[in-house]
Amino acid sequence: MYIRTGDTVEVISGEHKGERGEVQRVHVGRRSGHQGGQADRNRDRIVVAGVNLVTKHQRRTGNIRTQTGRIEREAPIHISNVMLVCPRCNKPTRVGHEVLPDGTKLRRCKKCGESFE
Repeated sequence: MYIRTGDTVEVISGEHKGERGEVQRVHVGRRSGHQGGQADRNRDRIVVAGVNLVTKHQRRTGNIRTQTGRIEREAPIHISNVMLVCPRCNKPTRVGHEVLPDGTKLRRCKKCGESFE
């Protein structure tokens, strides 16, 4: 997966097009059943801070102290609807990969060539 927690991304399609935010969580899609939990790239989703806000109506459950009422939180969006923002050129970009001689793998900006982490 080319997007990780802590990256800055920009939404490129949908209702929130043009909005930027930091990735809070990454949900890797898994198949259920007899396939043994193999990766399913059609189910890959990420949660971006401040993007795709939904209202969850939370009621009281037993004696547990939970926040009740209308709670606004971020919902996951599909990974194909976002693009990674390069920290150097500050533009949404595709991601390339480079393998160094010692075996480590770097992500590289396709626009400016800068490698990050």
